[in-house]
Amino acid sequence: MTDFGSTMWTLVRQARAGGETAVTSLVGKYREPVRRFIRRQGLSEADADDLSQEVFLRVFEDGVLERADPARGRFRSLMLAVARHVIQHHREHEAAQKRGGGRARAAITDEMIATRERDTDFDREWVANLLQVALGRLERENANYFAALKLFLFEQKSHREVAAAMGKTEDEVRNYVSRGRARLIENIHAEIRAYSSSSDEYADEVRYLSDFLQK
Repeated sequence: MTDFGSTMWTLVRQARAGGETAVTSLVGKYREPVRRFIRRQGLSEADADDLSQEVFLRVFEDGVLERADPARGRFRSLMLAVARHVIQHHREHEAAQKRGGGRARAAITDEMIATRERDTDFDREWVANLLQVALGRLERENANYFAALKLFLFEQKSHREVAAAMGKTEDEVRNYVSRGRARLIENIHAEIRAYSSSSDEYADEVRYLSDFLQK
């Protein structure tokens, strides 16, 4: 079982020290949620790609990691704050250009980094990413569970249709779906535990994010 003392914040400390593996892992965990969040704000795919890269440049080059602290709140809240800051600057810069001027890049303040704010759009994308990771893990663990669950839950096929597609009996499919669903939930919880800094944060995250998983 994951030790809360050596989870996401250990990764942050390693990235802060310049560890390439940690930096790659940190970017991998947050790239898609950040990019999709930016896209949700009405920006184009091209802008979302560019601005998500800008978010990580700010995190790694503007001293954000050096000031990050678990006592100040979730790392996800920090990423949300930086993403919002980058989006706001982008819009202000575009408006300034239309007026014939430019706008200097504003610094990310300690107040932004210390935020504990949540955002429904960002958290929805975070959960979508957790689900994809958990499904990938399930596919590697048990191909039958994954296939049955994908057809039954996500493609909304009946047990009979799933059985025909997989060449299995309906009883086998019911078993795959039941066990696959249970294992998927375990995998999601494992992902949440892997970035939580304490048992209290883990319990709060599971409780909070469960609402998104049920929608």
